[in-house]
Amino acid sequence: MRRIIPFTKISRRDLVPIILVLILMFISIACQNMLIPSYSVIREEFNIPEAYVALPDALFVLISAFFALLWGYYTDKINRTKVILAGALSWTIGMLLSAFSTSYIILMLSRAISGSGLGCVVPVGYSIISDAVPPEERSSWFGMLAILSSISNGIGQGLSSFLGPIYSWRFPFLLLAGISIFVIILLFFVKIPQRGASEDELIDLTELNLEYRYRISKKDLKEILKKKTNRFLMIQGFFAIIPGTILIFFMVSMLTSYFFAELPAEIRLQTASIFGGMVGIGYLLGNALLSKIGDFLYKRNKVYRARFATICMFITVPLCVLMLFSIKPISTEFVTSMNYPNHIPTSDLMYYIIITIREIFIAYPIYKFYFLFAFLGSFFSTGWVSNKAAVMIDVNLPEHKGTVTSFFNLSEQIGKGVTLLISFTLITLLGTTFNMMLFAIFLWIPAGILWLFASMSVKEDIKVKSQILAERNQNTIIDYIFELEIQMDRAIQKVHDAKYYIEKDKKKFNRLLKDAIRIFEFCEVEGVSRSITNIENKAHILKLKTIMIRQDAKKIFRALKKEHITSEELIRLKNDLERIQMKIGEFEKSTFMEIQTYYEVAYLKIVEARLLRKTDILKSLEKINEAINAFYRINRLLEERMENVDLSELDLEELTIYKKEQELHDKSNTSLLASMKLKEEYESILVQLKNKGIHKDDLKKISELATEYNVDIQTVLMETFGSEKKVIASFKEVLNKIDEIFEQYDTSYNFPVF
Repeated sequence: MRRIIPFTKISRRDLVPIILVLILMFISIACQNMLIPSYSVIREEFNIPEAYVALPDALFVLISAFFALLWGYYTDKINRTKVILAGALSWTIGMLLSAFSTSYIILMLSRAISGSGLGCVVPVGYSIISDAVPPEERSSWFGMLAILSSISNGIGQGLSSFLGPIYSWRFPFLLLAGISIFVIILLFFVKIPQRGASEDELIDLTELNLEYRYRISKKDLKEILKKKTNRFLMIQGFFAIIPGTILIFFMVSMLTSYFFAELPAEIRLQTASIFGGMVGIGYLLGNALLSKIGDFLYKRNKVYRARFATICMFITVPLCVLMLFSIKPISTEFVTSMNYPNHIPTSDLMYYIIITIREIFIAYPIYKFYFLFAFLGSFFSTGWVSNKAAVMIDVNLPEHKGTVTSFFNLSEQIGKGVTLLISFTLITLLGTTFNMMLFAIFLWIPAGILWLFASMSVKEDIKVKSQILAERNQNTIIDYIFELEIQMDRAIQKVHDAKYYIEKDKKKFNRLLKDAIRIFEFCEVEGVSRSITNIENKAHILKLKTIMIRQDAKKIFRALKKEHITSEELIRLKNDLERIQMKIGEFEKSTFMEIQTYYEVAYLKIVEARLLRKTDILKSLEKINEAINAFYRINRLLEERMENVDLSELDLEELTIYKKEQELHDKSNTSLLASMKLKEEYESILVQLKNKGIHKDDLKKISELATEYNVDIQTVLMETFGSEKKVIASFKEVLNKIDEIFEQYDTSYNFPVF
């Protein structure tokens, strides 16, 4: 496998789809947070109360969480490219509607539409990336994804903060919608990684270029929720998202409205946004470094990722508390000392913003501690952010990744949505936004406890997943080899069918052999490309034999077309055709022909049972049991042959063979049901004999005598129980009943009578 950059095992062909997925995730997260800096403008434009201003974003988050479940399930069920295209188109339409909203109701509707599409990005994106990234690099890549998320969150708010006041709050939505449309077009021309391609246990499938065919089903949802690691991480996600949500959504607002309220209006929001953004600096570096540590620890022990995340979460709490207590209000005296003009020109905004930030650090040294604790707190908060996704991928099957991600996302989005819905209630109850933030930070403690529980269960969950994948890897390879065997078997059947047309329909004879050669060539190529030597050799030999038969027949056909041909030559040529027929008859038998033979043998068991009923009832029952087992095996063999056959892709000859297989399957199934009923009635007769005083041991002795002297069981019965007329009468009644059962068997199922 070629590497696209140093220090990674990701193949070159997977780079483009990963980049496109990352761009889509970037857009979706930027779109999610773009309204926040424009809350005050939107409130004034649509004339709505302050308590309502966050409702569009709350609706966006909750709708996104709900649709993520649907998108996640169908990500694991159907083609992932179709899912992500549908989702991207949906949120693009929503962004365009947001840009052209003429009322608060339309804005809410447009955010709901954007949320419905956004719900697909996380489950599909995580599923695709996890299939391209090897296990020992997952934390690093998901750490990079978290960095991207943080940057896109900042850019989303930045676009709104800096471009919004200049071009209107609607412009950023138009800009991202245009980029999204461009990416959607590109997605039509790329191939996403195969499902499960990065799993160590499935490496053989990747090397053989075989598809991992397992897909999620509704019953799997219960298995996903039963897994301990999943349950712990889903619940912790609800608690862990709340502090981050409040810091992201209300830090800038709190700084603007209270701590930086004395700054000039022209630069207040921008300055507050930059100080709020300082919280994210450590977040970027932490994701880059701590994710690498997570991968390093994973190589040492697969449990260490979860333990590392637990430690980081507990460290974050005191650091973030100290960060909050390092924020101080900017005084009127400070603003007066800055000598701002009455109206700051747009061209001078950046100059005054930079000067203001510098002077704040000089006049208020405690903001240096704010920066330090913000940096460290956000740095260690990444310890669980980047490793959470990696742990989730580690413990879940490839066909569950999208659905599991949607469950995780649902938990977090519910926490985020509920937080936004009740945020103003919390501010009222706790008194200030500052107190609400302080309260929220302590919710990381129960989240850390849940991480501790997850670290205890992750080892067992990884072990179970590994065992399942190893077994499926082997089964898939066996199934593929069996599929090639079936293809060759169909070709063999075509060769045998050709002998019936060698004289009466030369075109059909040639076409059957040509089809057989084509199939053998396909199987030979597959055997070579996938290093399946036995398939390669078998297909090659059968192909050569078929080619020789076809060439010999062609020579005879050309000789028969001559205008002047003597009777002796005609006889010789016809004899040559008969020899070719005999040669085909000696050709390797197809398994279908063997199955037909099995059916005949199985029915002969019933014939034997009928004959033995006169001399040995117990052995007669044994033959019935043997017939049942044979019919059952025949059904299974035929079902394997007919499994996953697309009738629309079969040609006329293949369809004929398929119909023969279906016909034999129906016939065998009918025989199986008849034989099972025969056995059931036979066993009820033995119960009747036992009730009348004739046990199995008695029957065995009577049968041995009948066999030894070559007489029927009734003769032995007369000599053995001559004086016991009731016993003889009962036995005769039973023997007559057995005859009736076999007659009913023949009549009901139209079998020949022997």
